[in-house]
Amino acid sequence: MSNLNNERLKLKLHQLRLVPYLAIGYLIFYFNSNLDLNYIVKGYLVLMESQLCIIVIYFLTAKFTRNQINDRET
Repeated sequence: MSNLNNERLKLKLHQLRLVPYLAIGYLIFYFNSNLDLNYIVKGYLVLMESQLCIIVIYFLTAKFTRNQINDRET
């Protein structure tokens, strides 16, 4: 048998912060690649959607982390 410890993988919050951005970025490029538009319009859409998603993810993570901090204090 192996001598490896069978401990659960403990990921901290700062290690998972990149995951939502990568998932949304992947979805944006996937959906925009299926459009039959001019490449300038596609580029503009990618930039606008990326900015919007970054703002939404920022505020959602701020809300969730604030709720976790308040739960720990009580």
